[in-house]
Amino acid sequence: MDALITNVYSEYSLLQSTNRVDELVQAAKEAGYTALSLTDRHVLYGAVPFFQSCRKAGLKPLLGLEVTVRLDEEIIPVRMVAKNEEGYRQLVAHSTSLGFQTKQAAIELETWKANSTACFVFIPKEAFVAAKGNWLHFWERLAGGLEAFIELAGGESDHELIQFANAHQIPCVAAPPTRFLRKEDAPVYQLVRAIGAGTTTTHLELEEGWQRWHLPTANSLKERFPEKALLQARALAEKVEPYLPEEKPRIPAYDGLTVEQADKRLETLCQQGLKARYKAVSVEAERRLEHELAIIAERGYSSYFLIVADFVGYAKKSGILTGPGRGSSASSIVAYTLFITDVDPLAHDLLFERFLNPERASLPDIDVDFPDYRRDEVIAYVRERFGHDRVAQVLTFGTFAARAAIRDVGKALSIRHTFVDRVAKSLIPASLSLNEAQEKGVFKGLESPELDELLFFAKQIEGLPRHASTHAAGVIISDKPLNNKTALQLGIDGHAVTQADMDSLARLGLVKFDFLGLRNLTLLERMLKVIEQEEGVALNLQHIPLNDKATFQLLQQGKSTGIFQLESAGMRQVLKQLQPSQFEDIVATSALYRPGPMAFIPEYIRGKHGHTQAIVPHESLRPIVEPTFGVLVYQEQIMQVVQATANYSLAEADLFRRAISKKQHDVIIQERHQFIHRAVENGFLPEEAEAIFSLIERFANYGFPKSHATAYSFISYWLAYLRVHFPAAFFAALFSSVWQNHEKLYSYINEAKKEGIRVLPPSVCKSGLLFELENGQIRFGLLPISGVNVQAVNEIISKRRKNSDSNLFMFYAHVASTAVNKRVMEALIKAGALDEFGQSRATLLGNLDKAEAFVEQVRSFKASSGGLFTIKPAVPAYLDVTPSTKMEDLEGEREVLGFYLSGHPIENELERLAPFGRIPLAECIPSRKPVRIAGMVIDVKKIVTKKGEAMAFLTLSDESGECSCVAFPQAWKVYEGLFAPHALVFLEGVLEERQGKTQFIIHKAADVLQLNKNKKKQTLYIRLTADKDQPTRLSDLKYVLSQDVGSTQVILYREKEQARTRLADEYSVAPTRKTLQLLKQMFGEENIVLKSDEE
Repeated sequence: MDALITNVYSEYSLLQSTNRVDELVQAAKEAGYTALSLTDRHVLYGAVPFFQSCRKAGLKPLLGLEVTVRLDEEIIPVRMVAKNEEGYRQLVAHSTSLGFQTKQAAIELETWKANSTACFVFIPKEAFVAAKGNWLHFWERLAGGLEAFIELAGGESDHELIQFANAHQIPCVAAPPTRFLRKEDAPVYQLVRAIGAGTTTTHLELEEGWQRWHLPTANSLKERFPEKALLQARALAEKVEPYLPEEKPRIPAYDGLTVEQADKRLETLCQQGLKARYKAVSVEAERRLEHELAIIAERGYSSYFLIVADFVGYAKKSGILTGPGRGSSASSIVAYTLFITDVDPLAHDLLFERFLNPERASLPDIDVDFPDYRRDEVIAYVRERFGHDRVAQVLTFGTFAARAAIRDVGKALSIRHTFVDRVAKSLIPASLSLNEAQEKGVFKGLESPELDELLFFAKQIEGLPRHASTHAAGVIISDKPLNNKTALQLGIDGHAVTQADMDSLARLGLVKFDFLGLRNLTLLERMLKVIEQEEGVALNLQHIPLNDKATFQLLQQGKSTGIFQLESAGMRQVLKQLQPSQFEDIVATSALYRPGPMAFIPEYIRGKHGHTQAIVPHESLRPIVEPTFGVLVYQEQIMQVVQATANYSLAEADLFRRAISKKQHDVIIQERHQFIHRAVENGFLPEEAEAIFSLIERFANYGFPKSHATAYSFISYWLAYLRVHFPAAFFAALFSSVWQNHEKLYSYINEAKKEGIRVLPPSVCKSGLLFELENGQIRFGLLPISGVNVQAVNEIISKRRKNSDSNLFMFYAHVASTAVNKRVMEALIKAGALDEFGQSRATLLGNLDKAEAFVEQVRSFKASSGGLFTIKPAVPAYLDVTPSTKMEDLEGEREVLGFYLSGHPIENELERLAPFGRIPLAECIPSRKPVRIAGMVIDVKKIVTKKGEAMAFLTLSDESGECSCVAFPQAWKVYEGLFAPHALVFLEGVLEERQGKTQFIIHKAADVLQLNKNKKKQTLYIRLTADKDQPTRLSDLKYVLSQDVGSTQVILYREKEQARTRLADEYSVAPTRKTLQLLKQMFGEENIVLKSDEE
């Protein structure tokens, strides 16, 4: 038996090896080895995949570990291989001990020796540095009482070790360092080590002889090691009894209950919940509960539901908002009656088999949402409730994605940063692998020896683990100590994290529970608190009516900014077209608005408005298909169609749906034959069965779980309800949720302004940390001001004096501290937070030095305790400073807030722009149709194309938001002179999704201030259809036109009389966006046309 008994690293010795586990095992098999060890440094990350890979390849897995042991003042590397089950547990204990240490991790000598008796121990040459010349004494202290061996590395340094070993009858073992697979992989290994060390390959210093640390061949072993050392390795490998605690996932027993006791407890709780959930318990509800409980009990899953109900119940009792449901778990009446979910599966026609299919061997998977800032509270409870040694979060690995690999390789190889940056940025989308990127030609134009080198090395490391972190949701809960199964380590929050990832944990029989942090729940929770505190209304989300007229009117107008799932420009457009009038419309829209099924949205909308009739392939399917107008929106509908047609059980129908959705031709042929056969047996004609199968096939790959769409639509609806009924509270909480995202915050502030909500400027005397309600208006917080941190805000709030802080000098004297310094004061002034002191911002900035001097005088006075010979400093007068202009104030705001708050330069030109059909940036959506926008140029980045032509990227800002614009060479050549920073420009072009980003492609440009000089005369055409040609409508029209008097002529076309009428000049209008929208609502969008006379 040829064996590598120790000194083998894998990719899981992070950035210290390039050995991918599967490739390592396969290469070892091809090299003739029959046993292979893995001794990663300090960790057992790779234990499960290594064990499985060896078994699959027919190799004997030798699980091991490299540890560091503290002997006096020295830290010594030692490698170990488990002899048996007990040895595995000792490895787990050692790895856990090291994983919970943060600096110079090492195990105390005696502790290590006491827990290493079931392992073979290998002492490498580098350990003998600690011997300080007395090797024998060192050996006896370190290895005495253990089955220990001296490692031979296969180099010249072995001679001294062999002499020592022979002199004292100490056995040696062949242990060639194995850090990469082939000789030619040495440069890649060197590169990875350089990345790990944060240096370059030219500056990296590696251990002597590292070039030979590849997987050795059998022949090279014989050349490098004494035969006795090789035989020793084989002998030890033969003695090992490989062990890994593998088993099928096992639900932990809840509170030590037997399976039967758990079943009974669950049934009791569900029966109680059934009565609480339903005023009158129907036969349908009783039967559904009985059906679900039977399946759960049969599968032995009762304890799972009891555990989830336990921690969800804790959250609710602690005032922590929980999500209404997530994923397919909302389909379960058991979850509903346990108050795990808040979606009634009967009312929403949800199918349990979509969640837990008795025909599939899969665990229940209930994901629970909590406010993102309170998720950790629930996990802390779970640790206390079930035991700190039985609860841990799940490990995950951050791997080298293509873009990260490019950047890291470029840095390690000292390749020009600008070139590396261009290569990395060309990888769009970022999810592309390097091979896919090359096939798509994304590196075209970058071809060079540098690119070849960069890609060669990046491909070698792509996919390797780069760092270990904590999974965003997964938590393991066990009824036994976790270190019986897996090693643990310290997470960044100071709590235990498994040393196995999700897949490995499942193979160890451990069950994961998902705790997710959802920002929108945080948002809802904060809104409810603001509403209760400021308006005295204690809302219960569950009691909000689902048929609120005002809520649907809001959505029909597309006013869904800030609303979960519904706020994108595209979705707002869909809502306006759809005109949702019931909760089911929100559910369907959220399910359809995804790549693929989006193609069916027009069909759904036409059906909704009665423009088309649902195509039903068979009358018996009408109750299933008609509610969604012939579009099979949901996976549950497909299951119901299959059941109704071919008499499948719902469990069988779910398996059928999964099979068809994979789009494997041979599977589809097989399933088609079976389906049609069973449909005919069920009384359908063959051609009817064929038509129904075609319908299923069309939608099977696009269907969305109705359970998930329904649950998340509750959050969308609740937010919409709060927006329309409590708009100030809604926007205050919304602003606070995005205070670090200037672009979103600016967009939301402008949306609030359009709703008539005033956003008050920041104030050092009135503002809080974030955004707060103030007499029905929203006061801007101090924390969003760049350069002002939490400590500074807290200092200001605790020390400010509302009555005596009447000027800059008094205020600064009261709040000055380490946190509130001159830099903070400058930021506050530029943000307008000291405007209430009655001085221009230029004056305040110009007096800061004088204020600083006054602060020092006040400090000196206080330090002297106001002694006999000290005089209290007088408040100084302001120095005369030329007042700042409005534009200077706005630029200061943009500097510290990221946007203009008190106004926008373009607002002075809105009347000039009105006739030109300009669209605010926030309302632009990607389309092939040309649109017109206008704003201030914030930034211009000029570049040269591969052809040597100049072009530019611009950032444009208007009163509603910002937009990235592109002037390609042709446009740049013509309009370059217009695009200076702070210039007001009018642009015509198209908004496109380009390389994963939304960009406005400039076709034409003009100076806003020159528009009137070249203004084209326009005419507004209004078509009066027969149903709208009524005296009351005409009276309303006159009123609307009189509100925006301008120079644009209005022409009516009366369809009933087929005649045109030019209205008198007194009805000429300024065709503002507001007026045009109002007219379109009155007469229909297709009946309002604004044309330039030249068009």
